[in-house]
Amino acid sequence: MQDATKYKVLILLTAVISFTGCRKVFDLPEEVDYLSTKADYNTKIFTPRLGRTSVTVNAFNPDASSFPMTFTIQNARFGDGRDASDMMAVKPTLIWASEYTGQEKTLAEIENKRRIENRPMVELRGSGDLIMWYTATRDLIKPSDSVTYPQDIRYFDVKISNSGGSRVIKNLQIIPRIDVPYEPSDDYNTINGKPNTTTPGGKVRVFNYPSISGIKGATTNVAMNDPKNPTTGRVYLYIRKFSNDANGHRLRFKFLNKDSVAMNPLLFNETKWLEQVHGFNEAGTELGYKMTTEYVEYNVAYPIPLARIPTRFTAGGATGSGDMAHVEFTFSRVGFGGVREFGKLSKDFKIYEKGDWEIVFHFKDINPKFDND
Repeated sequence: MQDATKYKVLILLTAVISFTGCRKVFDLPEEVDYLSTKADYNTKIFTPRLGRTSVTVNAFNPDASSFPMTFTIQNARFGDGRDASDMMAVKPTLIWASEYTGQEKTLAEIENKRRIENRPMVELRGSGDLIMWYTATRDLIKPSDSVTYPQDIRYFDVKISNSGGSRVIKNLQIIPRIDVPYEPSDDYNTINGKPNTTTPGGKVRVFNYPSISGIKGATTNVAMNDPKNPTTGRVYLYIRKFSNDANGHRLRFKFLNKDSVAMNPLLFNETKWLEQVHGFNEAGTELGYKMTTEYVEYNVAYPIPLARIPTRFTAGGATGSGDMAHVEFTFSRVGFGGVREFGKLSKDFKIYEKGDWEIVFHFKDINPKFDND
C-alpha cells in the first residue's frame, strides 16, 4: 500500500514538473486576469450631495472581470471642454481608523478612532464605487441649479485595468447638488440654500414638524396630535446653528412656548436625558449634558449619527438601520380620574456639518398642558 502511494505521488510530481517544463519549452504565456469587454458602469450620472460623504455603491458591473482592479479618473472636463479637475483636489479628510460602536465613554475616545488623511474630494474605490467626501462644499465646487445646462455638466472618463489589460469607459457625468447640512430639511431650499417657500416665487414658509403624541393644549384640553393643525396647535421644528464657531462641538435642545419664550426642559420630566444623543459633559470627559432653565446641551462629535451603525441613539435602536439619530422628550401628568397621562415629542434627524447647533421645538399657537387636573 505504501509503495502504491509513493508511486502515485511520483507520477503527480512528474506531471507538474513536465507541465512547468512544457510552458517554458513551448513559450506558453503566463496566466493573466480576465478583463471583460462588457465591464461597464450601471450608473452613468452621479448626483452626490455636497458637504457630506456620499458613496454610490454597486455602480460598476465587472461582468466577471478579475479583481483586484485599478480605477483611475481621467479627462475631467465640463461640457464645453473646460478643465474640471478641481473636483479631485486633495484635502485633509477625517476618516475612521477603527470601528465606532456607540459605546465610547468620552469625546476623546471617539476622536482617537479617527485620523486625518489627504484624500481627493472625488475618488474611486477598488470596487469602482464613486465617493465624494464631505470636504467638497459649495465654496469649492459649484452646485447644480434648478436647470442644468450641458456646458456646466462635469464629465469624466474612467480607466479600468488589471493584469489582463485595460480599457477606458467614457463620458460619465457628475452633477453635484447643493449642501443640505441637516435632515429633515423641508424648510431648506435645496437649490439656493435659503429658507424654503411653497413655490419658487412664493412667500409662505415651509416648516419641519416633530412627531407628537399624548399632549393636550393648556387652554383647550384638546389633543395636539397633529403638529400642522393651527386649531389644535402647530408645533414647528427648527434645526439651526446658534454660534459661528466652525469647530463647535455643541448640540442644544430647546422648547419654546407660543410667545417664543424658552420653556424649562425639566418640564419633560420622564425624559431619559443620557439616551438622547451620544453626548458628553462640557469637558467631554464622560457621558453627560448641561441643563439650564432654557435648554439642555450636549458636547458631541459630528456628523450625527457618526456612522451608519445601529446604536441606542439611532432610530430603531439596535435593530434599526443606524441611518438617523432619534430623540424623544416625554413627560407625565395626572389627568381626570387620577389616570397618569404621558406626552411625547420625538424626531429622527441628521446633522452633517460641524458646529454649534440647536434643535428647537416651538409650540406656535397653544402651549402644552403640563399641570395635573
